[in-house]
Amino acid sequence: MNIALSRVELQEIAKYHRLLLWSLLAAIAANLSYTSVEETFISIFVCLAASALQIFALYKLGKSLKISTTSMILFMISLFIPLIGLLTLLLMHDKAMKVMKAAGVKVGFMGADPSSV
Repeated sequence: MNIALSRVELQEIAKYHRLLLWSLLAAIAANLSYTSVEETFISIFVCLAASALQIFALYKLGKSLKISTTSMILFMISLFIPLIGLLTLLLMHDKAMKVMKAAGVKVGFMGADPSSV
């Protein structure tokens, strides 16, 4: 990616990248709760909350990475397909990592710290 990004844009990418990583963990927790909790209302609520967080994080990160609207719509639709949704989140994670590393930002396990950019 040969796009020069400002410091504010890099901070926004770092912020939403970290949110995307938290939504990925929330998705894993929601899937575990769906299989282990016998109370269906609680598991459905947890899954819906995790899905809403995933959609929000994917949209905000895609917007900050300047991904086309058509691609974003396809990515959001793919979130509702079980394994494809996970791969979509990992693809967006990879794109954000590449942009941050190309800009010279140190990226840790849970993304870059937006205040250190």
